[in-house]
Amino acid sequence: MTRFTRDSTMKEVETTFQYARALLHSQFHLGGCASCGFEPNETIAEVAKKHSKDESAIINALNEGYDDLLNAEIDVHDADNLLKQTDHNQILLVDVREPWEFEICRLSEKAVLLNEKNMPLIFERGQEAKHILVYCHHGVRSLNAALYMRQNGLPRAVSLKGGIDRFAQLVNTSLPRY
Repeated sequence: MTRFTRDSTMKEVETTFQYARALLHSQFHLGGCASCGFEPNETIAEVAKKHSKDESAIINALNEGYDDLLNAEIDVHDADNLLKQTDHNQILLVDVREPWEFEICRLSEKAVLLNEKNMPLIFERGQEAKHILVYCHHGVRSLNAALYMRQNGLPRAVSLKGGIDRFAQLVNTSLPRY
């Protein structure tokens, strides 16, 4: 498992952990603008010192964020087992695709299409759900959504790795692909 240290360069951090800059900016106001920027060759220790930030807190946040990223996805076969073995009332299926995509296919008729209006309801239902499975077409939007949910009170949210397209290729070939 990758562990960031005080000697890790920002290039290493951002290459390993694609959401590092967003995490650093949201938690430490680092890397988001000219006044808080850093260079790829600077180490975490150098960035912390330059911006008068707590080096240990930055390292801990990066390592925790990276660990969370690794736990934020579920393989299509594991998702299939989860769907087959779990009472559907205990799973919240959140689809983060566009409405036209949702109309083409979905993992279940119980899936909820996330939009601005129903986001509070989804977060409310997510508090009660034993499992939260978030999906999109290829797993990129859903990973972003699952990480957002995990950071905002729904730590059980996971993204379907490869999205519904991979699920349709490897698990349920009867699902329409687009």
